[in-house]
Amino acid sequence: MGKASVASVNLNSEEEGRVGIIAGRGDLPLKLANTLQNRGEAPYLLLVKGEADPVQYSEFPHDIIPITKIGRFLKILRRENCKRVTLIGPVARPDFKNILPDMEGLKLLGRITSAASKGDDGLMRAITEFVEERGFQIVGAHELELDLLSTRGVLGKVQPSEDDFKDIDKGSDVIATLGRFDIGQAVIVRDQYVLGIEAAEGTEELVKRCAAFKWDYAAGTLVKRSKPGQDLRADMPTIGVDTVKQAFESGLRGIAIEAGRSQIVDRDLTIQIADKLGLFIYGCDSTKQS
Repeated sequence: MGKASVASVNLNSEEEGRVGIIAGRGDLPLKLANTLQNRGEAPYLLLVKGEADPVQYSEFPHDIIPITKIGRFLKILRRENCKRVTLIGPVARPDFKNILPDMEGLKLLGRITSAASKGDDGLMRAITEFVEERGFQIVGAHELELDLLSTRGVLGKVQPSEDDFKDIDKGSDVIATLGRFDIGQAVIVRDQYVLGIEAAEGTEELVKRCAAFKWDYAAGTLVKRSKPGQDLRADMPTIGVDTVKQAFESGLRGIAIEAGRSQIVDRDLTIQIADKLGLFIYGCDSTKQS
C-alpha cells in the first residue's frame, strides 16, 4: 500500500461506508478525492496500475492494482469498508488474449469478452454489474460532487453564433444516431460538415486529428454528449482545461456539452481560459439540442 499522510480510518457513517475511488488517468479522480476529504470524508484510492500516477496520490491512503486483479479490488474495498464505489478516469482496454486474471477476474472474463463486441458501454456495464452483484453500490462522480455537472446555456463570455448553433444541433443528431452503435461521445462539425467522429481513440485524438482541417480563422464546434442509454455512473462525458486548449490549437470556435449529463473539471478555470482564448462553452439541453 502506498504511503499517505491521511490515516486509513473511516470518517463516514457506518451505514454509508467510505467511498472507494477506482482511479484511471487524468485529474478528475484526484479532484474528487480532495473534495471528499475537504468535507470530512476519508476516500480510499485504488489506483489502476499503469494508468493513475501514484505520485499524485501520495497524500491519500491507496493501493496500486493491475486492472485484471478484480479479486484484489474487491478484497480491499471490503477491508476499507468502501460500500460506495466510483470508477473515474479513462483506462485502456486490456488485451484479452494476454491477461492473467485472478479468480474473480476469471469470473468476470467471460462477461467482459462477450461485452467487448458491444463497445465501451457494454464493457463498463458488465464491470459495474459484476461489482454491484458483490454488494457494492456504484455511484457516479457527479453524484458525489454536484459542482462537476455542466449547466445549461453559455458558460462564459463568448457567445455562439447562429451558425454555431446549427453545428451544435448537427453534432447532437450525429451522436444520437450513432450512439446505438456505441461509437464515441464526441463529434466535430464545421458549417454543417462533419470533420470527425470520436471512436476508440478518444476525444483528445479526435481534436488533434481535426487540426488538419484548420482554417485561417477559428471555425467549427466540438460537440460532446452522452450516448442513448449510456451509464453515466462510470462513463460521463467530461471536458476541462486541456480540452479547451486542444480545441483552440485545432482552430475550433467552441465546445458544446450536454447540461446535467456532462462534467467540467476545474469549472471556473476552464471557463476562464476559454474566455481568454476566445472559445465559447455551451451547455445544451439534454432533450433539446440548443
